[in-house]
Amino acid sequence: MEKQQEPNHQEKAMFPAWWLGFFSFLYKESRLDLMLSNQQVTKLLSGKIKNHDTGVLATVVSVQGSAYKREGAKMIVEATGDYHGMISGGCLESDVAASAEYVYRTGKTIVKKYELDEDLVWGLGLGCPGTVEILMEPIDSSDLWQGIADHYANQEAMVVCKILKDADSECLPLLVTKESVFGSFSDEYLQDHVVRIARQKLTRQTAQSESICFETRNSKEEIVFFDVHLPPPKLLIFGAGHDAVPLARISTTTGFETTVIDSRPAYNTKERFPTAHFLVEDSSQINVDSQTYIVIMNHHLERDAASLAFALKSDAPYIGILGPRTRTQRLLSHLKEEEIVFSPKQLTKLFSPIGLDIGAETPEEISLSIISEITAFRTGHQGGFLKNRPFIHKKSQMAVENPS
Repeated sequence: MEKQQEPNHQEKAMFPAWWLGFFSFLYKESRLDLMLSNQQVTKLLSGKIKNHDTGVLATVVSVQGSAYKREGAKMIVEATGDYHGMISGGCLESDVAASAEYVYRTGKTIVKKYELDEDLVWGLGLGCPGTVEILMEPIDSSDLWQGIADHYANQEAMVVCKILKDADSECLPLLVTKESVFGSFSDEYLQDHVVRIARQKLTRQTAQSESICFETRNSKEEIVFFDVHLPPPKLLIFGAGHDAVPLARISTTTGFETTVIDSRPAYNTKERFPTAHFLVEDSSQINVDSQTYIVIMNHHLERDAASLAFALKSDAPYIGILGPRTRTQRLLSHLKEEEIVFSPKQLTKLFSPIGLDIGAETPEEISLSIISEITAFRTGHQGGFLKNRPFIHKKSQMAVENPS
């Protein structure tokens, strides 16, 4: 059974108001790469590891209460003190960069805890109250980290597992993929359980990075951070009509690798879809896996029927089709007449009508509704009003056995 608790960290920061105000001012005046996405930060990290560049990697490993960023958010601090990425709403970055100087100078790893109470963040306008714990470690260019860099660069699924120890204890991470394990812990029994949990995470549509406290066989507590990296989800849009244009734009903005499939050269162009990653003529040119989501919007019965037959037979977990339910039933009836039938399990993947009920009317609103539904499906949410939920964020419910 899993035992969740806060790690006994070596450094703790309870900021006085004037100090946070000062760092907030520095943040607002800076020109650093704060708005890099986590995917862009890991790409930068991969390049630094490959080039044997120095620096410090700061990662959120635990959040209690509300926070602008969740576990797994990353920031890179250069030897110069410049930094890239965000691990908060802007109130912690400058102090983390200052603390990273110690990590850079000594080569030691630290975990620092920041406690922001309600009155403090409200008075300074800094964002959300809560407790945030940041792992700061030197950027390593060892063989194991070279492997981690390869997985980042190639957008391959992995979980990097790190035991959170004090600054005087050295413990290399584990790199866990679906097929292999690289690195090792001194406690083999703990490692077996950590690898099992990591692989459970790799089977999910979305998986949460988190710290888990284990009680080992000798009653010792070890806290392991599971840093989950999954390739970006893929969205296939069948149809290059005018209403596909905002969908492709929103999908790439929200992190989907977007492909538009349409055989009409006048429609399926880079000028109309400048943000799409791929423009292809037919489904034979694409690969579909469990991280692929499909939207059918050809506005043509035969092309929609062919797209639907391809999609429902594929490994895609979600297939949405534009139009009313009666039209979808007509498509399925047509395919049945052609002796193309689907199992009940395949039909459960079908979403028709597509999208969340937000009263969408325009192509842009409909696109927002579609992406919102896909996001809710991926994360296991229902898409309701947050004001009706007791908490903003949904915590991981993974069952974990004690290695004891």
